[in-house]
Amino acid sequence: MKKFLILTLILLTSCSSTTPINPAPEPAPLNLTVDSASGQIQQAMLSSAARWRTIQMSGDVTWYASDGTVQTYQEQAWIDPLNGKFKVELNGAEKQTKTSNGTSVYNLNVNSGQSEVFLYPAFARVGQYIPPLVEGEAHPNPIWAQIGTPLSQLAFSSDYAQNRGIFKPVEISSAAGRETLVVEWMFSENSFISWRMWLDTQTAVILKLQEFGKDGNGSLQGERTVTQVIYDQTFAASLFALPGDSSNGTGNDSVAAVPVVTESGPMSEEEAGELYFFLQPRQAGQSIQLVRVSGMCVSDVIKCPPVETIQVPFAFNFTINALSWSPDGRYAAFSYSDAANGTPTRVWLFDASAKTWTSLAQFPYIDPPFWSRDGQWIAFRIQDGKGGEEVYIVHPDGRELKNISASLPVEGRPYIMDGWYMDGRVIMRSALPGEGGSIYLVSAANGEVRPMFDTMLKKASFVASPDAGLLAYDDFDYNSQSHSLKVMNPDGANAVTLADFTGGNLYPLVWSPDGNLIAFNYYRSFANSEPGAEVYVVSRNGENLSLVYKGVTVGRLIFSPNGKYLLVEETTSPTGGHLFLINLATMQQKILEAPGLSTDYDWYAPSWRP
Repeated sequence: MKKFLILTLILLTSCSSTTPINPAPEPAPLNLTVDSASGQIQQAMLSSAARWRTIQMSGDVTWYASDGTVQTYQEQAWIDPLNGKFKVELNGAEKQTKTSNGTSVYNLNVNSGQSEVFLYPAFARVGQYIPPLVEGEAHPNPIWAQIGTPLSQLAFSSDYAQNRGIFKPVEISSAAGRETLVVEWMFSENSFISWRMWLDTQTAVILKLQEFGKDGNGSLQGERTVTQVIYDQTFAASLFALPGDSSNGTGNDSVAAVPVVTESGPMSEEEAGELYFFLQPRQAGQSIQLVRVSGMCVSDVIKCPPVETIQVPFAFNFTINALSWSPDGRYAAFSYSDAANGTPTRVWLFDASAKTWTSLAQFPYIDPPFWSRDGQWIAFRIQDGKGGEEVYIVHPDGRELKNISASLPVEGRPYIMDGWYMDGRVIMRSALPGEGGSIYLVSAANGEVRPMFDTMLKKASFVASPDAGLLAYDDFDYNSQSHSLKVMNPDGANAVTLADFTGGNLYPLVWSPDGNLIAFNYYRSFANSEPGAEVYVVSRNGENLSLVYKGVTVGRLIFSPNGKYLLVEETTSPTGGHLFLINLATMQQKILEAPGLSTDYDWYAPSWRP
């Protein structure tokens, strides 16, 4: 369910000018009626932003959970798009204020007192933004991407006019004291409505929106209602004033985006590699597909070849994880079942050049596999469906399949595998609740088990740098509920704190290919326990902590093979689950683009073949 802070994509680039943007040419007068055609309604919504210069809105937002609970809060918004200024206030179980003075954006969680400030990005200086209408593409309003609240999005109705669908006029009604046309929208290939909208007949601004479940049963999932709207009001400058000390904050609550690498430049085909991920259709009757896109699409769209579908010897009917690539990029390991009931699971070897799939092993259930650093072994944890688990390894050609976890202490079971260590050992830790329990290294050669550290440390997931010279981990304090991103030597000595956070969660942590940078996602808890995702990049010595992306739910983070770009798997963007790329030299962000790649699908479980 989309809730509070549906999206706050921060495309953070510095800007030194706050010169007002010239307004768009005033369009012809609008008068939507029940006789308006679907295309006319869509065009009115696409050009809606040109029909007002400022807007003040207040109203209510309600979410209906599947368990019968109802969440309601109020929102007020003042928006001046020509000057890049806005202010929103949300009042509910938690309270939040967000303000832009045209130069900086200040975000305050009133309940916790936590705040942050960052530069208003040059990317979002678009004024009365009218997006291009391109089949299979969506272009959310860049100004609303900085605001990110549900009621304020109704001012930018073009965000709801870019998917392929039918706009059906129903009746003339009223909302917020304005005449409205009630419109029902359904996806072109569906027979049930997704949204019911009350459009201002003179501006096409949405004054009320009802959202329905994707299963077609007509269940109401959310309702946003504007109770007051005022167009073209002159706002006092003091309305958008930031706190006097907001630009001098310290700590992670005031982290801005700073470049973390030098020149990014175009990549060669050799260093660009390839992106593999899955396309999830949004309507019944279509199948999930595995596709690949050239890494050239990241830095040079002109040289980007069309997206390619990869054939597989099984149907995608169960949970899917990303492909795991060998260090040389020749092969990928993938655990998946080709049985109708989902068990047994096989470990498959995918030959990227020959486009062939070979089964290496079969067990009742198999977790995602890991490659050893020399590419000689594939390790994977199996489960027997009865509470038992073991770790097996096998050569890529299928030789020497063997269990290496039999000697792990019984009292620590079940165990989780975190990956390979540099000397042919896998890292295993107990999955039992609590902080206690040793972390072990298990030898691939003979199954020998030894503690990873000489002294007892808190149980955590340790991620080794590419050279295995440092271990990164989230040091969580149960008493203070604080998270510290730390790195330490492989023997547990010389721990250094790179970043601190209170509450929320840190996951995942990934190293750049050269081991100089760490990217990580911080889930900050907002209203009604709905998380907001913040992606940071920091150097291995703690310098240049940089907030590079803000969204709702982030899955995987992947550095490009040359370490100059970061791929973010956003699972809850306005257009669905998609992949975004951050240029770490310029801090510019864009959605992945390639000929034939459609935003009508959700994109997920990405991997980057080197």
